[in-house]
Amino acid sequence: MKRNKSVYVILGYLLIMLGISLPLYGFANMSYRQLDEKRAYEEFLENRVVTEEEEKGVAAYNAEISENNVVDPFTSEDYSAEYEFYKAHPDEPFAYLEVPKLGINKPVYLDASYKHLDMGVAHIDGTSLPVSGAGRRSVIAGHRGWYRDLMFFNLHKLEAGDDMFIVRGKTRMHYKVSDTEVILPSDWDALQPREGEDMVTLLTCSPLRPPRPRRLLVNGVRVPDPEEAAPVEATGEASEEPVDPGVKTLDDAIFGVTILGFVLLFITMYKLIKYLRD
Repeated sequence: MKRNKSVYVILGYLLIMLGISLPLYGFANMSYRQLDEKRAYEEFLENRVVTEEEEKGVAAYNAEISENNVVDPFTSEDYSAEYEFYKAHPDEPFAYLEVPKLGINKPVYLDASYKHLDMGVAHIDGTSLPVSGAGRRSVIAGHRGWYRDLMFFNLHKLEAGDDMFIVRGKTRMHYKVSDTEVILPSDWDALQPREGEDMVTLLTCSPLRPPRPRRLLVNGVRVPDPEEAAPVEATGEASEEPVDPGVKTLDDAIFGVTILGFVLLFITMYKLIKYLRD
């Protein structure tokens, strides 16, 4: 009888630990990635060198695009594309996306494949690369929240006039949100370049809660530099624009739940060890 009781008690402790560990894995990953973003970004700024060969490859890629020809990465699980000029290191960030209001500082990969969307956000093949240029529109996709990262979870909070930046090498290109749209996954005419405008569009699933049958577009237009539109040098310093209070509260809650989860897990483990020793 005592042996049966011991088995049930041990099993109970193990089930409690499993119940804590499963959600804790996701929250711990989100917390770690938030903390690691600054280090990864600084490393990118320090080490990323844009070569002349790459510049030629980018120019050739953009020259072939007269209109955006897009495949929805969220409905095509096998979606992948190869960028000829970048095939030597396809899993290295091409640029970084900064959205100060949302606290976003994400690597931008080329090819919005499942793998790259798990690592950060990604450029959708068939649209212009995010290197500036009138009459071009680069589309960058990101999940509406992921098991290891919030990604574009808060994208709906962006409004006209909010800042976005694309950092490539030592160049920091400034865009301001012009408008937002909600489209169907097949409505890719909405992603065509706009005459004379240098644009970056952030794309994610909509609405916020699943199912998410539509796509949210946040469109940003390049802010011309007052001195001959010269690129801004990237310093790695944080933007002075404050993070949205709701975003900050959510980030703090994730850290809080992570800490609480580890505390509960250690307490449960301690009680199980104590029970086994008694």
